[in-house]
Amino acid sequence: MVESVSIWAAFFAGLIAFLSPCVLPIIPGYIAYISGISVQSASQSNNRIDWSVVYAAIAFVIGFSLVFTALGAASTFVGQLLQEYKTIISKIAAVLVILLGVHFTGVFQSENVKKWLFVITGLSLLIYGYGVVSTGNILNDLLFLVVISVSLLVFYFSGAYRVLYQQKTTEIKKKPAGIIGAFIVGVAFAFGWTPCIGPILGAILLYASQQETVMQGVMLLFAFSMGLGIPFIITAAAINQFFRFFNFMRRYFLWIEIIGGILLIMVGILILTGSLEKITAFLL
Repeated sequence: MVESVSIWAAFFAGLIAFLSPCVLPIIPGYIAYISGISVQSASQSNNRIDWSVVYAAIAFVIGFSLVFTALGAASTFVGQLLQEYKTIISKIAAVLVILLGVHFTGVFQSENVKKWLFVITGLSLLIYGYGVVSTGNILNDLLFLVVISVSLLVFYFSGAYRVLYQQKTTEIKKKPAGIIGAFIVGVAFAFGWTPCIGPILGAILLYASQQETVMQGVMLLFAFSMGLGIPFIITAAAINQFFRFFNFMRRYFLWIEIIGGILLIMVGILILTGSLEKITAFLL
């Protein structure tokens, strides 16, 4: 069974995805689309729960949850096939998680990004050099500092980070037909790639690929889906209150991105050093 700490971490990652600046603002639009009501009428509704809207939201959540959990199963299955190379794959995955975390903080859009990248690279080379002199081993653990800093440089100067700022969605022109239509839109949503949910989902999938069984990968992505989906259902049940919540939360969007990015970076470091399993074992 997947450690409860990992399950809660995946759930929390889904919650961060829901609160992210490129998901939270579009929630009313999605609810209006799958339920057939207008955003204006939803915002002016009374405090009574419209169960037809809730049922549509549940179908929508089931749709994207099935896709995400299937991706989790596939990710773990592929990871098992490459079990012989698990150590090096986990290191590569950790570096990718760190890169995604840095992207999520918005650093790559900063005017001083080049300066900071070169400062980080210089410091990492100095620290690595000290490690080589101290240990006499050029393959010491500090080498990963150089790998990460060089990866950051390549990620930025190659323009690869711009891909994560592009939004890819599946467009459905016809109005969804009830519950089935809402389910189909949920599936389409799962295949959409947005700047915010992409790094978080990618990090969870990379972690799922390191699990021992397919069921563990499924549980991780199911937890992520619930972190994203439960707030969506609650929003559908109380859409009027959501607009007040949104007006409150949007002033903290920047901090949500920064904190979410830092958490991803921390997870990447824990995976890189092998500390995540130790912490999980200690807490359990």
